[in-house]
Amino acid sequence: MRRIEERIQPGTPASPRDRQPGEGRFRAAARARWQRLAEELKADVARLSSRDQNAQFAQEDENRFVITNSNAGLELTLTADFENHTVSYGYTALNQQTAGVPEGGMLSMRESPDGGVEFYSADEQLTSGQTCNVLLEPVQFPGRSCA
Repeated sequence: MRRIEERIQPGTPASPRDRQPGEGRFRAAARARWQRLAEELKADVARLSSRDQNAQFAQEDENRFVITNSNAGLELTLTADFENHTVSYGYTALNQQTAGVPEGGMLSMRESPDGGVEFYSADEQLTSGQTCNVLLEPVQFPGRSCA
């Protein structure tokens, strides 16, 4: 205990990060990562649309994104649950001609050593590109097996 006290300079103001409780700090970092994911997905959807894919991105509220591709006949819905540190995602057919709908899933949000938050699938950390690929592959390439 004494060593910790010796390292803390009396009168040194705590940084805003130090003042936030651990869970509050995590939620702030998770929300920042969620918004970064939104920007990454918007950019990917814009690239899809430029290739005549008729894809659209919408943010229904601060915790929910919807991506539709009418050419593929699929809609992807992502919902963040910051309290439980998860993002759930699911696919829905837009019409009866859609040949099968892929299963959705869940990503976990975990704190990284630098205090940021990253997405994980099956205990494997995903890069930004991998996260977008996991989510968008069925919307980009309907009918293609992901296995």
